[in-house]
Amino acid sequence: MRGKTVQARERILATAAPFFFFVLLVGWVSLALLGYALILWSPAFVDGIGLGGESFGNALYVSGTSLFTLGSVTGVTGWTRAIVVTEAATGLGLFAVVIAYLPVLYQAFNRREVGVLLLDARAGSPPAGPELLHRMGSAGVASSLHELLADWERWVADVLESHMSYPLLTLFRSPHDNTSWVTSLGSVLDAATLLLTAVEDEPDERAILLYATGVHAVEDLFYYFRLTERETMIQRAEFADVLDGMKDDGFAIRPLDDAYARFTEKRAKYAPRLDALAVLLAAPPGLWIGDRSFLGARTEH
Repeated sequence: MRGKTVQARERILATAAPFFFFVLLVGWVSLALLGYALILWSPAFVDGIGLGGESFGNALYVSGTSLFTLGSVTGVTGWTRAIVVTEAATGLGLFAVVIAYLPVLYQAFNRREVGVLLLDARAGSPPAGPELLHRMGSAGVASSLHELLADWERWVADVLESHMSYPLLTLFRSPHDNTSWVTSLGSVLDAATLLLTAVEDEPDERAILLYATGVHAVEDLFYYFRLTERETMIQRAEFADVLDGMKDDGFAIRPLDDAYARFTEKRAKYAPRLDALAVLLAAPPGLWIGDRSFLGARTEH
């Protein structure tokens, strides 16, 4: 039953964003149609120069034929002609905006999901920061983390700009199972934070830049949606297991207490807000991101 419930929820959430997008477009058209109909029907257009003496239904019809540029409006005079022409121009502009809006929306979505999909092979599904470091370290390609962090710094900046400009993008879910742009962002941020706080070597410049950009992105999105921070805490024993794994993968690790204190302090700047975003969007929970109680319940069932 639990699996069916999760699958049904994912199907509903997957269709929610396209539905809201359709409702948004219909709302734009309906408001323009109704607004011009009220202008044409208003008392200011009585005395034979408009539609003020006719029914509202007729005014709505004239508004529709003008907005959709059907070309069947006849018998209007005076200022009504100006209104009809203006509405026709509004209709053309509105549909031009819609036609331009769709490709921009899709391109931003596509760029976001390409990054999420590429991370899947490196950080698991759902992605996790410790898993990213483990796979890169155990494969002997930890040096390529520098390039990966640089790519994700640009990814984070792109997501922030596109999702603040087109907030509806936040609702579009990944077409791949157990993945989400929110948990992907969190996993890379966790990996960067681990490199900055748990590794004894000189801090990676790319990790520093990614951390700063990621914290800024999470903060802006958090305040845009007016959310409330969630309480987050990584248990010391769990963190110790992660450090042991990093040691086995060849990382030079700080003493546990020092690393845990540094990690907890730095992660507190983004984790409570990122968790709030993950819960708002019902993102599939990851190792340290989202509603982890739900993750545990799903595992048990």
